Amino acid sequence: MLSKSSPFGANFGSVTLQQTGMGLIARERLERFKMEAFSELALRLLGGLLVATSTLLWVVLPMGLADGQEVPHAMLAAIFTAVGLGVYAYGSRGFRRQMSLDAKNRVLSLTKINVNDQTRVARRIDIDEIDSVFLRRSAKHTSFASLLVRVSGKSTPLVALTGKKSELEQVHRVLCDLVQSEENGLDLNYRRAMRQARSLAAVRV
Repeated sequence: MLSKSSPFGANFGSVTLQQTGMGLIARERLERFKMEAFSELALRLLGGLLVATSTLLWVVLPMGLADGQEVPHAMLAAIFTAVGLGVYAYGSRGFRRQMSLDAKNRVLSLTKINVNDQTRVARRIDIDEIDSVFLRRSAKHTSFASLLVRVSGKSTPLVALTGKKSELEQVHRVLCDLVQSEENGLDLNYRRAMRQARSLAAVRV
């Protein structure tokens, strides 16, 4: 069983790792995505302005068709509203990856989260459907890698996290140890791996 003690975790340079009551949560650090965070906020603002503009059109434009006007104001306002909502939704879709494990229910969730840590895109995978979890080194930065999940029946693995290779190795170790510990009814491997993860994070700070 999982430890009943208070949650603990590790903050690396590229990812964070935290124990939860059900398992663990690992996510990419926001500091790595400053440009994406700015783009998300800008798109949200633009979407809100477009929706607000659609309301103003009812006041600014005439109720009927003016000379040479091809689109009535109601249709134009509806277009602004639809585009604004679409832009806002796209800006809120999330750009950081998060991986969470529910060890008791044996479910691994791969999620996209936005700047407010809100879930926007999620995929739930049964542990028994996973063939392997492995690292693939980045072609551009040799010190970075991707943590991949290969699901039965799927030719292309899913990307769970990206970050520094040494840090993802720790996340991979904790993930595997936690699944194994839950299967065996023990939490010793998990607690040892978390101590190692915290030690590595402390050295890198």
